[in-house]
Amino acid sequence: MLGSQILDLNTSISGADIGVPEIKTFGFATFQKAMATTDSWTSHGGPELVFVIEGEACWELEDEALVPVSGGQFALFPAGKKHRIVNGLYPPSHSFWIVMANATNVADPALLTRDGFRDFQNYLGRRGLTHDIEARCMDAIGELHRLMSDPRIYTGSSLLIAEMRAALHTVLIEAWKAQDKKLADRDNSALIDDFLEVLHSDPDTELNIGEVATRLGYSRSYLHNRFRKEVGMSPSDYAQRLRIKRCCTRLATTSEPVTDIAVEFGFGSSQYFSRVFKKYLGTTPSEYRQQMAIREH
Repeated sequence: MLGSQILDLNTSISGADIGVPEIKTFGFATFQKAMATTDSWTSHGGPELVFVIEGEACWELEDEALVPVSGGQFALFPAGKKHRIVNGLYPPSHSFWIVMANATNVADPALLTRDGFRDFQNYLGRRGLTHDIEARCMDAIGELHRLMSDPRIYTGSSLLIAEMRAALHTVLIEAWKAQDKKLADRDNSALIDDFLEVLHSDPDTELNIGEVATRLGYSRSYLHNRFRKEVGMSPSDYAQRLRIKRCCTRLATTSEPVTDIAVEFGFGSSQYFSRVFKKYLGTTPSEYRQQMAIREH
């Protein structure tokens, strides 16, 4: 799930309640404004799928890799993969999420065959965690939102439950197809790993993407295209998010003036820093610091 606070703010449904044991729970999460979270690292016995419909969100993994997801994209977190929302703040966004059960614990899945359910879980996350949401999948998510807003679903309407199961089946199949499509493309994943290693080795320094690409033996345009295809964003955008993450740590753990932090991390001025910060987090550096202070008390 997106976080422990989500269940207090948004409706969720257990898969067992609609006869779908392979799904542990699913629901929608909507944040009208940036919201702090107390969530720590989380992982699940089965995979987690997060479909960002509007806005954007960004997660981090234990190795500090970032998983940014914009509206129209979804992320796949394999079973046992620890992750958390980056910077302790959910930006304004509207998402649909599914947490799957572990395939070994489900004897009779309802939407997939037993072998299909196992293969579905085994393939997830093999070639990148971020994918585009195709139109058919987005339509099914819209249908799920309509069904979850209908009070009859909570009184056991057989027709609505059947519709809900059909929509969930479409979402899972479309997610599987997106993953399968990426598995067929095996070009230069090592290049992305090498670039991320360089970037994470010195995240506070603003790298020249073209120079790094040349050092790795490729052109800037080739690195840009490969990175966007596998990660879902440009190399410079990823680097900017990583820099913002370092700024968030400084804002949350020190009383250092915002202007000093902006200059230290290469933003030039507090005004420019605030504009970039708000673009990614939906709030200003000062407001972020206040939210983090409230969260700790």
